[in-house]
Amino acid sequence: MIRKTLVPFLLLWSSAHALDMKDLENAARYSETHRGSALLVLQDGREVYARAQNGFLLERTHFLASGSKSFSCAIAVALQAEGKLNLDEPVIQTLTEWKIDPQKASITARQLLGFTSGLPGFIGPSLVQLNRDMYGAALNAPLQFPPGEHYTYGNAHLAVFGALIERKTGQDAAVYLQKRVLDPIGVQAVWQRDQSGHPNLAGSASMTARGWAKYGQLILQKGQWEGKTILPAKTLEACFQGSSALSAYGLTWWLNVPFQGTLDEGDEVPVGISRVAGNQQQIAPSAPKNLVMAAGAFNQRLYILPDEKLVVVRFGEGGEWSDETFLKLLLGK
Repeated sequence: MIRKTLVPFLLLWSSAHALDMKDLENAARYSETHRGSALLVLQDGREVYARAQNGFLLERTHFLASGSKSFSCAIAVALQAEGKLNLDEPVIQTLTEWKIDPQKASITARQLLGFTSGLPGFIGPSLVQLNRDMYGAALNAPLQFPPGEHYTYGNAHLAVFGALIERKTGQDAAVYLQKRVLDPIGVQAVWQRDQSGHPNLAGSASMTARGWAKYGQLILQKGQWEGKTILPAKTLEACFQGSSALSAYGLTWWLNVPFQGTLDEGDEVPVGISRVAGNQQQIAPSAPKNLVMAAGAFNQRLYILPDEKLVVVRFGEGGEWSDETFLKLLLGK
């Protein structure tokens, strides 16, 4: 049970203010009336709210869409702990075919994970099964920008990252993630793959709500689980550092700070972000600044709020969504 698994770690921390059931119900009602499928909330490691909505079943897996992206930083952190990866190493040390391109030769793993490699955002058909070889297409794609200068959202960066992991470990990136990170916390991810068998790390995982919540709890606990270090806390911090190209995007995680950088009008961002002073954008201006979020199409959300010791999973099927409105209801603001 989640309670037995998670409480021992959180007893070492100060207890957060308990959520009000009325606020939970208000947040759940907002989710349900906006085509929600499920809402699950952990506080202090305990499941305090779990509801299936609109005919969904909590025991079923649900497509995470771009919520899948956040697993890639965990892969990088795990590999660093094993001495097999440095975020700032030029990836040509492993992807040697890029040595002939002077610009690609400077791209680092950090830039791939922060979407600042200069690659185009998207390559291939949006349905992963229609792609013959996503990794090959991304490796062969010409750069659109000099590395490190511009943020572009999409699947190309993580397709190259997936190729990097395969070369470094001899393993499929999703298989490595499962064995190294997810198996130790007792959860399973299912991935859609292209015709060459490559998982689309940018958007093809499915999990149960409880499974995704446990992954969020691992992140909230700074990589600690049942007395063991799954992901070193110091290295994990890099996942939540924005870049000069986009302050609100870390390494595959969204950050709750004003959007500053090279985000263009047509660039993709999570649906429902708010406008704040100076015409800047922010995930949820009224929520704590240290909120981090994994977000996917059709309003899949994994919110982690360290100040409140909260992990929140929300599954949905599209429609309108406001992170600001939902979190204000949840926190009773």
